[in-house]
Amino acid sequence: MPNNGVVFEFVSGGAGVAEDVLIVPLTVKPKPAIQLLAHADEHCDGALTELIELNALGDECGALAHTTRGSRPRRILTVSLGDAKKLDAAGVWKAGSAAARWLVAEKLRSASLWIDGLVATEVERPVSTFAGGLAYAGFRFHELRSADEDKQPPAKVRVSLCAGDPGYLTGRVERAREMLKLVDAINYVRRIAHRPPNLVNPTTLAAEARRLAARHKLKCTIISAAQARKLNMGGLLAVGGGAAHAPCLIVMEYRGAPRQRGVTALVGKAVTFDTGGYSIKPAQGMETMKFDKCGGVTVLGVLKAAAMLKLQCNVAGVIAAAENAISQTAYRPSDILRMASGKTVEVTNTDAEGRLVLADALWYAQKFCKPTAMIDLATLTGGVLVALGRAAAGLMCNNDELAAALEECGRRTNERVWRLPLWDDYRELIKGRDSDIKNSSNKRHAHPIVGGMFLREFVNEGVPWAHLDIAGTASDDDERATGWGVRLLVDYLQRRFA
Repeated sequence: MPNNGVVFEFVSGGAGVAEDVLIVPLTVKPKPAIQLLAHADEHCDGALTELIELNALGDECGALAHTTRGSRPRRILTVSLGDAKKLDAAGVWKAGSAAARWLVAEKLRSASLWIDGLVATEVERPVSTFAGGLAYAGFRFHELRSADEDKQPPAKVRVSLCAGDPGYLTGRVERAREMLKLVDAINYVRRIAHRPPNLVNPTTLAAEARRLAARHKLKCTIISAAQARKLNMGGLLAVGGGAAHAPCLIVMEYRGAPRQRGVTALVGKAVTFDTGGYSIKPAQGMETMKFDKCGGVTVLGVLKAAAMLKLQCNVAGVIAAAENAISQTAYRPSDILRMASGKTVEVTNTDAEGRLVLADALWYAQKFCKPTAMIDLATLTGGVLVALGRAAAGLMCNNDELAAALEECGRRTNERVWRLPLWDDYRELIKGRDSDIKNSSNKRHAHPIVGGMFLREFVNEGVPWAHLDIAGTASDDDERATGWGVRLLVDYLQRRFA
């Protein structure tokens, strides 16, 4: 099976249907018009109309109904799009994912997708969105399992787009294939996120970045621990100082618009495993700390997507990679660090490590990449999960225009963000006693905001900057990586530089 799981490919099937199953997405409120069903009914002996008359389609978006016929295709799968008035892109994506899970469970290798019901909705680009949901749900992390041929899902599923009116297909196969490139980048992020810490450490993550750069003609520079020491990166070196694998800074560059001076810097936290250091985490749930690298891996995914989609923009990715371990060389509470910016930071909690590595990465991005906008992503605080759950990432920003753009992109992609304040009142929580600032207030007050306030200390005046705390959105309640942030940031780059 390919690395990212089941691969979906899309071809044009015209008005014909000759695959293993006919998939028909339909809204159920109001009932589909007879003329919408007529052409598809010709290929399945009236099964669609029969299912509608029996009220077999569930009201909930993504509900499935399945029947068989003697003709080809013998199997017909209807996918409910729910109430047309409530349907949005997130619902179409969800419906596509439901169909994909059924296809994989049934081990089918081909399907015809009847798109008339999708085209009839008011959702923007519904066919490519449905295709995205299919491809996203094909993800499997099986590379470390022993092969079992009886349980293996199909390696590839071919989906033929079909319609009663051939004009409906114009441009839609191409757009579905473009969506596949985006989802491939998302599923790439999910795969690297799932890889365990004995396989992914700062050294191997840097090697992965080099491979990605070579494959997509990106520029890649690795700032080693020795080089970081010359740059006085006290935060990065302290956090990674207790581990067997030295920390590093991974710098990636995509130049899709070489004549433009604007550069968007994406800065990511990649703590490949986080024990909490001497402020050790509870044993329960510590195995999920392999996901503490998700911010940095998402930056890799966005650069991959930018290259595959040939975006007309310039992007610099700066990833702070370290492992927060416990040893005789690990940093301690009460240590005072001098950061690359020159500021001093008292360590009050070694489990507030992400902001330390990000602070040096932000400094580097501003000094060497000269960004016109800067966005960082990090699984920074458990507090953001308490505040927002898994429905949205926390957004902290020093620029209203940038914040509004990210909020709008979040609505379009359903990778929503919720802005939290960065008022000066909160600075008292990080005010230092024997240092300029401290890395944690050690109070329960405003956890996500304290993280944002700390990072703001390392952002130069006049640089538009946004901090995305993705601790609640990078994985789900079933401990599966989501690849959150790739769709949001690709949409931002596409629309900002369109």
